[in-house]
Amino acid sequence: MKHPFYVCVLAIGLLSSFQAPAVAKKFAAVGVPITQTRSTIDSAFSVSMDNNQKVSNRLVIVEDEGKYYWETRDHHELIFTQTRQFDLFLDQKTGGYIKIIKQNDGSYAYLEHISFTDFKAFTYWGVLNVYQP
Repeated sequence: MKHPFYVCVLAIGLLSSFQAPAVAKKFAAVGVPITQTRSTIDSAFSVSMDNNQKVSNRLVIVEDEGKYYWETRDHHELIFTQTRQFDLFLDQKTGGYIKIIKQNDGSYAYLEHISFTDFKAFTYWGVLNVYQP
């Protein structure tokens, strides 16, 4: 053949098309915060977030083989508990948690609390676009 380079590229393209598809993550919860509060042992204050900050601070929880992971917070494993009033995802490493409540209109609101070892904390309140625990 005159063009072995093209034959090689074609062969690589054909071989890569036969690879097994990637396994998709199952999203258990995906939400966007509306409000953020920063607090310490001495004070607390609300922070206004623009749309970019809301997207970068979104909540994502994934489920993999019956276990839940806080994808947007270092992929920490979460313990899931349901009560009559709310659902709770707890990070036993940091004490952080996500509390989810079903609204009267059928939508879901959440509170995401992230705590640090020096008693600083961020709390986000938002709405879920996806909720399938």
